Amino acid sequence: MPYDGEIEELIALIADTDKLALVVWTYEYSEKYVGLFARFCDDERVAQARDAAYLWAKGAMKMPEARRYILAAHRAAAESGNPVAEAAARAVAHAASTVHCARHAAGIVLYGLTALAKIYGKDSKEVEEEINRLTCGLVKIRENRDYESQSWAGFLLKNKTNEQLRKQ
Repeated sequence: MPYDGEIEELIALIADTDKLALVVWTYEYSEKYVGLFARFCDDERVAQARDAAYLWAKGAMKMPEARRYILAAHRAAAESGNPVAEAAARAVAHAASTVHCARHAAGIVLYGLTALAKIYGKDSKEVEEEINRLTCGLVKIRENRDYESQSWAGFLLKNKTNEQLRKQ
């Protein structure tokens, strides 16, 4: 794939980003994939998983309930019957799962780019633009920490990177 280097750099950036920043990033940047899924399927489970993850991150929903929504989004992916919709749904489900485990953040990249590659081709400008959108978005969120002053679930306030979490 012509963008392998850029994807590897984005994955490395994800690995060096704290969990709260990743939760904010995946929530903000997964909306595109909710819309992409909706182009092919009339099914609210994917959007509901994104919303549930946000509520979980804010402390307004407990993990078992949010998990049910996220697993339902994975079922929606499997039941979609469309490879683009399936990849888009999985991008959202992994983005939502970032609240639980920061390593899931890579799923928005891998599944999101897969969805776009299935539509436009792996060498397309759309894939290149999405890599840039995701990378610039993550850099912006890492630099602009305004979201830290918001109310978040206590477990998200531990400022550790994925790399630090892997070493535990």
